[in-house]
Amino acid sequence: TFTWMAMHAGARATAGAAYMRTRSVRLPIPTPQMLDKARRTGNTFEKQRIQDMFRIPFVFPAGQESAVDEASGRREPISDRRMPKWYDDEVEELRKGDGGPAPSPTSVPEHFELYRGLQQEWWCYDVYSRIGILVWFSYWLTSASLWSMCHIFTELRVLWPAWTVTACFVTAHWGILRLDITSKPREGSFMCLPIEKMVPFMPVLAVFGMSIDYSVLDPTPFLQGLIYTVSWICYAIQFAWAIRLYDLAAPQRSSEESPEHAGDAWSPMEWPLPPAFKQAVYLVSAPKYLEPGQTCLTQEMKAAKGQKGQNIPQRKANECSHSMLPWKLFRGAIITSISMWVLIMFGRGFEQLNGERFLLKQEGRVERWPSHMQPWMAPWTRKGSRQETCHAGGCDRRLSSDEVSSTAQRLIATLAPLVQAFDAQNERHVEPIVPKLKSAQVSWPASFSPSLLASRGDEVLALDRATGRGGLLHLVEAAPAGVAEFILQGVEGEILGAAWDNAGLVLTLANGAIAECAGLPADGTWSCIRSAVAPALPTGLVAAVVGRDATGKLRAAVLYDGDDSVTLLDAHPEAWLPAGEVHVPGAKSLMHAPQLSLRGLAKELLIATADGAVHRRPLMLGGGVSEKVAAAAPAGSAKKWFTACSFGADRVAHLASHHGAAPELFVSA
Repeated sequence: TFTWMAMHAGARATAGAAYMRTRSVRLPIPTPQMLDKARRTGNTFEKQRIQDMFRIPFVFPAGQESAVDEASGRREPISDRRMPKWYDDEVEELRKGDGGPAPSPTSVPEHFELYRGLQQEWWCYDVYSRIGILVWFSYWLTSASLWSMCHIFTELRVLWPAWTVTACFVTAHWGILRLDITSKPREGSFMCLPIEKMVPFMPVLAVFGMSIDYSVLDPTPFLQGLIYTVSWICYAIQFAWAIRLYDLAAPQRSSEESPEHAGDAWSPMEWPLPPAFKQAVYLVSAPKYLEPGQTCLTQEMKAAKGQKGQNIPQRKANECSHSMLPWKLFRGAIITSISMWVLIMFGRGFEQLNGERFLLKQEGRVERWPSHMQPWMAPWTRKGSRQETCHAGGCDRRLSSDEVSSTAQRLIATLAPLVQAFDAQNERHVEPIVPKLKSAQVSWPASFSPSLLASRGDEVLALDRATGRGGLLHLVEAAPAGVAEFILQGVEGEILGAAWDNAGLVLTLANGAIAECAGLPADGTWSCIRSAVAPALPTGLVAAVVGRDATGKLRAAVLYDGDDSVTLLDAHPEAWLPAGEVHVPGAKSLMHAPQLSLRGLAKELLIATADGAVHRRPLMLGGGVSEKVAAAAPAGSAKKWFTACSFGADRVAHLASHHGAAPELFVSA
């Protein structure tokens, strides 16, 4: 602010100096009248003529002061003074080459006209350079206040300094606008709202919204709506300010000459200056007339002594049209600013309606269609509901649906396999004893060919992927298990995976849809409906299973064609967000995709490979160790292996078929 005031003081002093040089100050050069009054003729002897030398004083008086009449060509007396002949000779020598008319009150000095003509070449550049500096400072102060509050909230993690720093920038912004915009805008203005009085206080609204967003308040819909409302108000103020700048800076030609005031800026009415900044640019032009009582020395020296004043032809500089190129450049910059705010508001509205960052594919995925259906999510984001990155302030935003504990659990689940893998390198490799599977001697109903398993406690559920038929088994140690047959209702399409818990059955369909079947089957049917708490999974899956975690939220384990790892996703109202990855052993050497199943509130993932092996991977802290729980079938085996599930006390059930025969259920001891 003080720098800006110093610039104003310097410009004001320059304007005052130009005013004094062109209107008040005169060089200390005596005029011919002054010289005549100071002339001494009594002691002059050298230039006297003979008749003057032999003239008897007081007897023969000197002749009267005379001058040559232009009309008659004769010397005629012009005063009653008695002057010697040499004086007339000196006057003629002094006035030699003159003869111009004397200056009058309407005469304008020639150098005034020359200077005004010269100003035509640069005054427009001078005016719009100063206005451009004002616009630059306005946007810089606004952006500096926004950057400061973002840095204070996200890095320093404090509240009150954000308000105090913002107050300093707001005060400086208000001050420079008050200094520069001193008059009303041009006539016929299309933007009459004085936005310049409101735009300095826009950062106050921004820091208010960020204070709520980063506070410990609960993320209620009202507070989230309030923050979005405040942000849209800020957008509207900045957009209106850009339009207002165009209106304030537009040039306008005056209809009459403005009055002059000592030391103030002045320009002729022919120069189209913006009225709002006319007094702040301190542009001083030469006047079109002399002040009362002032004369021009140059014209006075050229004028003949004693002649009456009259208008004289003035020598002027060649007239040139003033260049408005600076205004055209400035206008282009303002139109660009307006267009940018239109684009920003359009993008903000589109993202708010469509979902934030839904136009970019997920980072690190294989480029395939339709990978863009999965929203992009930065790997270092801590809370997924806002989809904001750390450097932009999203990693610590409070108004989010996730808790810190759930984020930490996902991180530990992702890093646990890596820690175990590194620890295993320092130990002697010991081949684990993998339990062998034996047939459970299950009698399946006629024409029932299950290919999918799910478990809850000691109970196992078998499903036919294509028809939706299923059966419940209670596996016991000694006796063959009986099958309670049922059929799923409300399920359309092939079933990729199933997870069973106390709340019911969760089905994953091949088209990515999620279906939930509450309770247990009744009268041989089990009713299922489309899940209302999670969107559909991205398409292009070869294996997938969705289950509920300990908090009741849905977690998915999905496998894409060509990938060698299983991606873990957490369900949110608008999208599935990445939670980690699990490596699939020998995925590149397998001919068929592995089958997936979840157990224990999504704490464990079972991966059944095409060679008959079953691998268990913990997904939560304390969920167990990574191990192989079922060995692969002997080489040359013709069995086709389906999904596996874990039931009871860490027992494993695995489904297989042989040459089109009825599927056979194998269980571990």
